[in-house]
Amino acid sequence: MQNTVILRGRDLFGSTVVDNRFISELIPDAPENAVRVYLYGLMLACGAVSSPVSISDALKLNDAQVAEAFRYWEKCGIVRIIDGNLLSVEYLNLSASLPDKRSVDNENAHYSKLVQRLQVVLGTRNMSGAELQKIYDWVEIFGFEDDAALLIVQHCIEKKGARVHINYMDSVAKRLVSEGRTTADSVAESFSMENDLASGAAAILKRWRNSRLPTEDELELYKKWTIQWGFSDEAIEIACRDVVAIDKPNFKYLDAILGKYHENGSVSPEKIRELLREQDMLAELARRAFARAGLKRTPTSSDRQQVELWCSDWCMNSELILYAAELASKKSTPFAVMKKILSDWHERGIVSVSAAREEAERSNVSHPAAASKGKSVNHALNYKQRQYSAEELRALGVDLGDDVYED
Repeated sequence: MQNTVILRGRDLFGSTVVDNRFISELIPDAPENAVRVYLYGLMLACGAVSSPVSISDALKLNDAQVAEAFRYWEKCGIVRIIDGNLLSVEYLNLSASLPDKRSVDNENAHYSKLVQRLQVVLGTRNMSGAELQKIYDWVEIFGFEDDAALLIVQHCIEKKGARVHINYMDSVAKRLVSEGRTTADSVAESFSMENDLASGAAAILKRWRNSRLPTEDELELYKKWTIQWGFSDEAIEIACRDVVAIDKPNFKYLDAILGKYHENGSVSPEKIRELLREQDMLAELARRAFARAGLKRTPTSSDRQQVELWCSDWCMNSELILYAAELASKKSTPFAVMKKILSDWHERGIVSVSAAREEAERSNVSHPAAASKGKSVNHALNYKQRQYSAEELRALGVDLGDDVYED
C-alpha cells in the first residue's frame, strides 16, 4: 500500500520490545494477519525516520488486509487510526490502553457464543474481524438482540446467497432500526411481511408470463398498493385486466390504474368490479351514440369521459344522449354538435326525451325522418338556440376540444 507507511530510521538488525500483555492477552484471539501487521508496524514505529516502508509489500498482503488488521487493533484500543484515507496509525501504550482483563473476558465470552451461533448460519463461510465487528455494532450500538442479529444474517444469505456482502447486511440492519425493529419478534415480522410482498409482486409478473424476480422499485410499488392504499391481492388481480391490453404490461402502468381506483375510493374487489361495469356501460353507450350520430371512428378515452359527464354529473339517461346524437347525425361535426345540444339542455334543465322533443319542436328542429312540404328533407339541426362562446361553455363544465372542428 503506497499510502500506508510507517517510517523507520535505523537498521532492522536491532530489537523490538513487545509488551507481555500483547502476547498473553491479545495474540491468542487475534487473526494471524492482524498479529503480523501489528508486530511489523511496531518494529517500524520503534525506529527513527529514514525511508518509507510499505507494510503490505513487506508482508505480502493487500491493502484491504492491512487496513482491516489496524481496524481490529483499534477496536482493541492499542492503536489509533488518525487518517483513514492515508491510514496513518499511532501506536498507543498498552498499559494505559488495554481494558481490565475481567471485562474483556466477559465481553469475549458473550461474543464467543454469538460467533458460534453465527457460524451455524454461515456454514462454510468465515467472517473476517471487520465483518464480525459490524455485527457486534448491531448489538452494542443499535441495540439488537442477539437473536435479531442472527435473523438478519440468515435473511440476507437466503436472499442474496452465502457470499452476500456485509454492507448489504448492514443496510438491512439500519433500515430495521429506523423502523424501531430491534427485537427478534419484530425483525421476524418485518421479514415475513417482506416475503409476502415479494410473493405478491412475483404473482403479478407470473400473470404477465414473466418469470424474473421483482425489482426493489416494483416491491415498493406493491407495498404502497397493499399497505398504504389497502388493495387486496384479489383487487389488484382484477385491475390487471386493464394492463394486459398494452404490449408490455408493467408495474408503472398498473400503478396509474390503481391510483385512479384509489382516488375514487374503489379499493375493494367489489368496488372495482362495480366501477369496471360502469366503465363498460359508458363505453357501450359511447359506441352506440357514435353509431347513431353516423361517426365511423371508435370513441376515445376523452369521448368516454364526456359521456360520463353527461350521465354521472348531468344525470342524463342513455335515451336522451342517443336522441341528441340522432339530431346531430347530419352535421359535419356531429359529436361537437351533440356537446352543444346537451349543454343547452343541461342549462335549461331538460333531462328527459319527451322534454327534449318538445323543446326541439318549439325550436323548429325536424326529426331526421321527417319531410317538409315541397322541399327536400332537412336532416341538419336547425336548432334556434343561444350561441355560447368557448369560455362560456368551459364555465358550464363542457370541454368541446378539437373535435368541434373535426370529428
